[in-house]
Amino acid sequence: MIHKVAEEGNPSILDTDSEFSASDIHQQVGRILSSQDFHASKAQQAFLQFVVDHYLSGETDKLRGYTIATIVFGRREDFDQATDPIVSIHANKLRRALERYYLTSGINDPIHIQIPKGTYIPQFTRSYRAGVELPVKVQPGKKTEKEAFKSGDWPTILVAPFENHTGDPKMAYLGVGIANEIALEITRYQEVRMLWQGAQERKIGPDNAPCTRFLLEGCIKKDHNVLKVLVNLIDREKSQYIWGDSLKTAFNPNELISFEERVAHTVVSQLSCEEGIFTKTLLPEITRKAPDELSTYQALLLYYHFQNKFSIETYMEAYRALRQVCNSAQSCGLAWSMLARVYSVNYSLELLELETPLDEADAFAQKGVLLDPANQRVRMIKAYIHLLKDELSEGVNEIEYALQLSPGTLISQENVGYLLTLLGDWQRGPTLIQNAIEQNPYYDSITRHALWVNWIRQGEYEQAYNESQHFRTPTLFWEPLMKASVLGLLGRVDEGVQAAEELLKCKPDFAVQGRRLIRYYIKFDDIVDRMVRGLKAVQIDVQ
Repeated sequence: MIHKVAEEGNPSILDTDSEFSASDIHQQVGRILSSQDFHASKAQQAFLQFVVDHYLSGETDKLRGYTIATIVFGRREDFDQATDPIVSIHANKLRRALERYYLTSGINDPIHIQIPKGTYIPQFTRSYRAGVELPVKVQPGKKTEKEAFKSGDWPTILVAPFENHTGDPKMAYLGVGIANEIALEITRYQEVRMLWQGAQERKIGPDNAPCTRFLLEGCIKKDHNVLKVLVNLIDREKSQYIWGDSLKTAFNPNELISFEERVAHTVVSQLSCEEGIFTKTLLPEITRKAPDELSTYQALLLYYHFQNKFSIETYMEAYRALRQVCNSAQSCGLAWSMLARVYSVNYSLELLELETPLDEADAFAQKGVLLDPANQRVRMIKAYIHLLKDELSEGVNEIEYALQLSPGTLISQENVGYLLTLLGDWQRGPTLIQNAIEQNPYYDSITRHALWVNWIRQGEYEQAYNESQHFRTPTLFWEPLMKASVLGLLGRVDEGVQAAEELLKCKPDFAVQGRRLIRYYIKFDDIVDRMVRGLKAVQIDVQ
């Protein structure tokens, strides 16, 4: 008999006392592999069959990256997973295929198969739909689900199928499909715990939903040849509608799948990005807590607050909170990566006289990758460290990996574009940033810096000046630096001198240290030389 305990944060409510025979599990694998809703390649299907078969035969020692690479994916005996991430890439895609399957045709299946991150050993649990109430089991010292919900340890959201208001019963599938895509997109970001309501269950509302903080619901409407989707987010703790949006498209049956994906990307980018609805809603609840009173998620929120409201005060809040969390709860890869980012920001921008060496930041970032290798944000922070260390090819490889983890998503798209641009990809990088600016109202404005760099590279100084107007971080020396150098290149000396004076207020020794500080972020000599020439025109002679 087989028994495994479900991983915390699984997107369904699971009974962890279930047992299954090998025959039960083989039948479940057969259901998955034969389903049209299991979107996996032949290699990923073989991957799933391999790990299940070896688990059932008691050969879990073979469920390692090297063995899977050589047997399932046909790699040679000299395979090195440090340079060839094929197994982790396909494992991540397989996990997503399983998630999609259990949100669609597999929602009522008796056995839920997972491959938890950080391992290739499968887990098997009995699956219950979100509408089924389960008894609460409490271990000594552990919080019940309701206590965890109330304490705000991790935000939880229930996604309900969108109601069909088109007047055509045959369109009901579209509401289910849109909710499916939103649920899948949310599961890519481990900061939010997601539950799913099956399409055939009684409607869930504020009074009968499981213990989730947020409820996402919506409806679809059709007027002549226009299809409209309305979406609302409810904060159940406060009994408030806190956000809503609507999206329209011309009705074309051949393009409904792409419309579902676009709705999901747009909605989740507004909810889960660093300056999104979850952050704005939950951040005010923790601003008066001491670092040792914060949960891991609350420390992550303070990091996002620093990213959005760049100041010495918000930096220190994030710095203290992340150090405390990483000392006490060492298994969260994202927290370690954020601590790496905080260290490296201070190292490269010289905000405060703190000991934040780049080597330590790199070690923290590497620990984040080891703990959470399939997290896109973790990978982007590692790429950022590579940039600061002049390891451009390694940085590009890390960003390519991050792109494969969440293709098409709007969350962090501008940050991927920012890093690609600074690493020298002058085509894809600016395109990704512009796309995020157009589609995501909560994009990170600091990424405008990379667009400014690209305009300077092309000698388009008016465009660069316009870009500098969108870069507003008064406590950061890069804001007056960008304006002063481009105004010097434009010959607008009087305005440039004023910006240069602001730069020297931020960094009095910039003439001595400036080239080193610029080189942390701009790796190409021709661009650096143009900046230095512009600064000289406004009376800052950089050594």
